Amino acid sequence: MGSWARIVGFRSSEASSTYVAAHELLTRLRDVARSLPTGLDEVSLAQQLLVDLRGTANFDRAGLYVRTDSDLLMALAFAGADRLEWQPDAHEGIWEQVWKSGGVAQQSGTFSDPGTGYSAVVAMKLDDRPLGLVGFEREGREWADRELLEAQRVVNAASLSIETGRLFSEIRAIATVEERRRLAREIHDGIAQEIASVAYVVDDLRAHTSDEPTRAGLSALRAELTRIVTELRLSIFDLRTDVQPAAGLGAALTGYVHTVGSGAGLTVHLVLDESSHRLPLDTEAELLRVAQEAITNARKHARARNLWVTCRVDPPRAFMRIADDGQGLGQARADSFGMEIMRERAQRLGASLSVRARVGGGTVVEIALGSKLATPTTLTPANPKPALPERRGRPRRR
Repeated sequence: MGSWARIVGFRSSEASSTYVAAHELLTRLRDVARSLPTGLDEVSLAQQLLVDLRGTANFDRAGLYVRTDSDLLMALAFAGADRLEWQPDAHEGIWEQVWKSGGVAQQSGTFSDPGTGYSAVVAMKLDDRPLGLVGFEREGREWADRELLEAQRVVNAASLSIETGRLFSEIRAIATVEERRRLAREIHDGIAQEIASVAYVVDDLRAHTSDEPTRAGLSALRAELTRIVTELRLSIFDLRTDVQPAAGLGAALTGYVHTVGSGAGLTVHLVLDESSHRLPLDTEAELLRVAQEAITNARKHARARNLWVTCRVDPPRAFMRIADDGQGLGQARADSFGMEIMRERAQRLGASLSVRARVGGGTVVEIALGSKLATPTTLTPANPKPALPERRGRPRRR
C-alpha cells in the first residue's frame, strides 16, 4: 500500500512539474509576443522577407516555401505575382541541390520559362536544420556571387522569426481546437443532457394523460425538444470537426457534409478540386468554418432540399461556393451573427466574401482567397429525396 502511494505521489508531482513548466513557457510566450515589433504572423513575416530580399537580389518574381509534416513544400508567400506556377520539389533539380547543401545556387533559365533569364534558390535553415526554400528569378543577367551571398544572409537572418511564427501558429491552432472540444463537452454533458431529461418527463406525462388536447400539446412539445436535441448534437459535431495535419480541407469538408447532409435530409452535391500542395493549417481551418456557417444557415433557416458545395484549392489561392435551393435571402434577424462571423473570418484571411440570391431560388455564398479559382457550376434541380452526399470528380493531384 505504501509503495502504491509513493508511485501515485511521484506521478502527481511529475504532472505538476510539467504544468509549471508549461505555465512558465506560455507566460514568456505571451510577453514576447506583445513586445515583438513585427508580430508572429508567419505569412506577414514571409512577405516581409521577400520585400527585404528584393532590395538585395533585385528579382522579378519570388516564392517562399516551407516544409510540411508530409514532406511537401508549401507556399507561404509570393512576390512579383499573385500566384507562381512553380513546382518546387526538395527531391529534384536545383531545389534538391540547395535543400541538401543548405546554401544557395543559381541556374540559367527561369522557373517560369527555362529558355530565358536566370533563377536561384536559397535555403532557409535554423541551426543547420532545413526549414524551407526561397526561389527567385529574373530576366537579364545572372547574379554575382556577392549578391547571392548577401541574399543568403538576408534569408538566414529571417529564418528564426518565420519558424517562430510557424510554431506560434501551430500553438494557436492547438489551443483553438482544444477550446472547441471543451465547449462540445460542456454542451454534451450539460444542456443537451438536461433537455433530453425534460423530453423523458414529457413522455411520461403524455403516457399518463387521457385528455386528447393535452396529449396533442405534449406531442408537439416532445417534437420540439427532439428538434432542439438534434440541433445541439449537430452543434457538437460542428465544434469537433476540424482540419487535421495529415489531411486537408477537402477531407474535412467531405466528412462534414456527409454527416450533416444525411442528418438533415439534404441532397448534397460536392465538387472537390485540390492541388497536392496545401494551404497553411489555420487558413484551412478558417475556410472550413465559413463553409460550416453557410451550410448551417441553409440547413436551419432556408428549408433547402439541395446543397451544392464547391471547393477548389491551389495554394496560395482557394475558392469555395456553397449554394442552396431554399427560401433565399430574407430580413436578417436582430440576433443573427452568422453573416458577421463569416465576414470577419474572410477579413482575417484577406479573402473576398460574397452572398447573393441564387437564380431559381436560394442563396449562394462564395469566398475567394487570392485570384478566383471559380468556374461556372450548373446548379440544376436534383432528386429532392434525401440521399448521401455525392462527390463529383476527384481531387486533382499535380
